Amino acid sequence: MEINIDKVPEAANAAVQLSSDMPDVALVAVGTFGAGLILFVLFVLPVWLFLHYRSRSRHLSPPPVITPVRPAAYEDLAELARIAERIEHRLDAVETLMDAENPSWRR
Repeated sequence: MEINIDKVPEAANAAVQLSSDMPDVALVAVGTFGAGLILFVLFVLPVWLFLHYRSRSRHLSPPPVITPVRPAAYEDLAELARIAERIEHRLDAVETLMDAENPSWRR
């Protein structure tokens, strides 16, 4: 088999010309994939990660502790009720005095 050195550059040129059409298709494919990847990373991934870790923190957090009401709290509430009744009686007395002095004061 003889190799003609004069024909090798022509064969190389033909091979280069055939392969020059391929990068256009590859660039379009890579560009489309790259654009999709960029959109995914910019918009979908942050929302996905936020929702994932928010739900994870809710499932892993301990339930709220409900403490029983201490007996002193009931005593405090009873004292507040007594104070409110005294204030109500005082307000009734002031309103009675105001009605006697000036009947149109409520307008």
